[in-house]
Amino acid sequence: MIPKMENIKNHKISKALIDFSHSNTAAIIIVSFGVWLIALIPTWIYLLSRLLIDPIGFWQEITLFAIFAIIIGWLQALLAIGACILTVVIIDI
Repeated sequence: MIPKMENIKNHKISKALIDFSHSNTAAIIIVSFGVWLIALIPTWIYLLSRLLIDPIGFWQEITLFAIFAIIIGWLQALLAIGACILTVVIIDI
């Protein structure tokens, strides 16, 4: 037997669960934002080092990009994949 919607809405447990899920929305957004900030650390390192080194000319630009692409590119890819997985798990899509 399927319960009627009126009975489900009036039930204290289901109401508590609905209230709990709405109160966690801000926490879910903050945690997801934090996960992506951590996942993008290699990008922040690259941008900060590029700002500090200030490459001039084509060869310096290529060298800096190649060094960072080889050294931290794989780490950035792994962290981005992990962040996608964590975001899906956190949001529970």
